[in-house]
Amino acid sequence: MNERMSYENWNKLTIEEQQNVPEDCLPEIPQEMLMNSLTSAVCRRMDGVIGWETTQRLPNGSNTRWFPAYKQKEIAGMMFWYRFDPTSATYSMNLTESEPTLDEEPMGMYGMRWMDFMEQQHPDLVELMQFRNNYLTVARSVDRSAQAYRELLDEQYAQMNPRPTEDYEEIRKWEETRRFYTDGTVMRERVLIPVTTP
Repeated sequence: MNERMSYENWNKLTIEEQQNVPEDCLPEIPQEMLMNSLTSAVCRRMDGVIGWETTQRLPNGSNTRWFPAYKQKEIAGMMFWYRFDPTSATYSMNLTESEPTLDEEPMGMYGMRWMDFMEQQHPDLVELMQFRNNYLTVARSVDRSAQAYRELLDEQYAQMNPRPTEDYEEIRKWEETRRFYTDGTVMRERVLIPVTTP
């Protein structure tokens, strides 16, 4: 059996690194750090979500509950993120600066397709980026990278396969083939991949 990680070292990890810690290495809060009548606080996964199982002493016994490490709440139409403090069994608001909305800073096709892909295939990573207020920032970065890559591929394709100049039907086929090649390559190599940093 592996040794449990200390809470101090746990807090030094990024959210992604915390997700990769083996179950038997997840931290347990030392007794001397516990407040609010807590008698134990152990980090545990429930349905793949990291959280804390706490036991609190009550006048007529004890109460054991599991709390997700991060949660969101909508207030007046705005989403706010909260982080659980296992030493006191309380949530505190994540106060990092918010990023521009899609209305404030529109996004291109590749960024939107990446968001669809991430929300369908990697909702846990989307949640972590939303907690850090950088989901749209990463999407915009993917969009810029994909667009620049497409322009490069378009140029390379035109160099290797010169564009016809006279026959309309040949020009149309050339454009369709180039678009199919560049779009497919960009989607495969730049868009349909899980990334969490710009």
